[in-house]
Amino acid sequence: RNGIYPLMNFAVSRPHALPRVLSQPQEDPQKAKTPTPEPFDVETRKVVQMQCNLELNEDKSQWHLTLLLILEDKLHRQLSYDLLPS
Repeated sequence: RNGIYPLMNFAVSRPHALPRVLSQPQEDPQKAKTPTPEPFDVETRKVVQMQCNLELNEDKSQWHLTLLLILEDKLHRQLSYDLLPS
């Protein structure tokens, strides 16, 4: 509430109105382009330590995978994912 960046100081007195679109123009399926993947930054830091944890959930219907990566600049990354048996 009284932190270094209080959010309540930036409140708008009235909400912004969003413009409304009455109708969408129909696109020709021949001219429709496939989406291109967004570029991403290549990770250059090396992993110093890695820990993997695989646990079965309480209802035993899926697995929960957790990866803990410690990078060379002492940054920690924890990644998690739920896996189905199939």
